[in-house]
Amino acid sequence: MKKWLFLFIALFLTIGLAACGEADIEEAENEDNQQEDTNGDNAGEQEDNQKEEETNENTTEKFAIGDTVNFDGVKITLNEARIEPGGEFDTPQNDQFVVVNLSAENTTDEEVTMSSIMNIELKDAESYSYSTTILTEGIKAQFDGSIEPGGTLRGEIPFDVPKSESYELHFSDPFKSGKAIWEIPSDQLSQ
Repeated sequence: MKKWLFLFIALFLTIGLAACGEADIEEAENEDNQQEDTNGDNAGEQEDNQKEEETNENTTEKFAIGDTVNFDGVKITLNEARIEPGGEFDTPQNDQFVVVNLSAENTTDEEVTMSSIMNIELKDAESYSYSTTILTEGIKAQFDGSIEPGGTLRGEIPFDVPKSESYELHFSDPFKSGKAIWEIPSDQLSQ
């Protein structure tokens, strides 16, 4: 019986790993840039194709607050990063709460799920990684849920972190390789 159980688990893991792939990550263009490309000459299109190839080869390109990234057909924007003081029942165990405000637009034909625990982490300047924490005051809505085709989701994720010169917000799919990374200098954190 143990032999069959072991074979079943091995087969399940093999199929699961075979389903894993690499995420398609690129900076999303706004509509103004897209219109210029269609009205411009062929040189602009070649430049865009070269940028896309470079982005696909190097998935560690870093983005800034306000940038939108197309991550496998979901356009994700880091709208804001700020420091929240907490409240009577919310005191940081480290130095401060950093809250990121994200929006996601599903441009695929299938429903997608966003999870602040599975998809998001924040790293400080020393590369220490932090996952979401509980903050009851100052958060508009969590960045968790399903997005139907053509739908959007907006929410916030709090992190309990030490003070740092800068932070990096990492978005990834746990079943694929590749990350979208936004740089957040401390002087750009609103209060």
